Amino acid sequence: MQLSEILESERIKNARNSFKIAFQTYLINREKAMEGVDLARLKKELRRIREFSIKNLQFLKSKAIENLKKHGINVFEARDAKEAKEILYDLIPAGEIVVKSKSNVINEIGIEEFKERNEIIETDCGDFLVQICEESGVHPITPALHLKIEKMVEAIEKKFGVKLEKKPEEIVKWVKNYLREKIYRAKIGLTGANIISADGSIFIIENEGNISLVSRLPEKHIIVASIDKIVSSNEDGMIICKALAIYGSGASMPTYINVISSPSKTADIQKQIVYGAHGPKEVYLILLDNGRSKAIENGLEEILYCINCGSCLYFCPVYRQIFDNYGYKYFGGRGISLVYLIFGIEKAFDSGLFYCTTCSACKEECPLDIDVPHLIKKIREIAAKNNLTTKTNLGMIENLESVGNPFGEAPKEGVIPEKLYCC
Repeated sequence: MQLSEILESERIKNARNSFKIAFQTYLINREKAMEGVDLARLKKELRRIREFSIKNLQFLKSKAIENLKKHGINVFEARDAKEAKEILYDLIPAGEIVVKSKSNVINEIGIEEFKERNEIIETDCGDFLVQICEESGVHPITPALHLKIEKMVEAIEKKFGVKLEKKPEEIVKWVKNYLREKIYRAKIGLTGANIISADGSIFIIENEGNISLVSRLPEKHIIVASIDKIVSSNEDGMIICKALAIYGSGASMPTYINVISSPSKTADIQKQIVYGAHGPKEVYLILLDNGRSKAIENGLEEILYCINCGSCLYFCPVYRQIFDNYGYKYFGGRGISLVYLIFGIEKAFDSGLFYCTTCSACKEECPLDIDVPHLIKKIREIAAKNNLTTKTNLGMIENLESVGNPFGEAPKEGVIPEKLYCC
């Protein structure tokens, strides 16, 4: 689809209208959450944590695996999406109901083929609504941002025969009750993770409470996380939790912070440890590389500093116009950088590598001051070496070579050129 068609599509128009409301609410909430917080200190700490973590990633990963295994968590390493799915295939028996929380990494590897052998239930309210509307999410934190309430109600009535009032609270109430029954029946919970501590803890933050249920009630809990989520200590993990709340949803702290260090257990009978008390008897962690190590080797490690709060997207002038059409599975300038590492330079080019205006709004709003425009420029250089560039760029180059300026033949005095280019 051409950009002109994307911009005029009903789906994107709805997303822009919804975004205006969401953005204003986000700004108000974030301003309140920032009250009394030493932001300069918080940002400095975040940068220190992530720089140290990525610089020492192999050592911290080994330490994390050792400590997690010591406490009964089964850890697997996957070099790419194919290996990760093979591990999942072995861990999830055919026919089992799987209740899943929102996870960008699980979305990254793609588990569509599992839907042929398992019932996969999205338990995040936004993801569930996107699923039943047969849509795709447009934001890592608010996936249903583009959906009108009318469409949600229509989808629920069509799929489940339930007629609801067009009110957010009525939709949430029905979704909660429907999902609660599915979670009670499921034997497998599938989640991502926000942070993994080398001390041997897995942090998963949430506001809805669905992850608490998904990670507690089923007999088996499977976690899929990328290696860049690893930090050196639990204390560092808590600092990131606070930043994720402020910059991700505009709250001073997440509603829930799930810290998982082992399967559920009790030693209440003669101090003998018995696994599988009220929570899962088995916990599995799949650590995914999928291009992260390559980023460090190629001098693009700053991409991995990101804590995935999504704040940059609210301020990106390109994302605000075309949403999930700017990127692939990960959105915005930072998303394009990940697309290059994970899916290759051609996919990055096709997903909007040259859409970025390098305005630096994302860098200004990033709690880690990640220089996304600089990363984009480096990846564009790689694209150019692979003969991947836009017709506009080729035209500018031809004009420079022929007449010495990107606009072509100089117009008459006072006449504006037909085409103007951003630097």
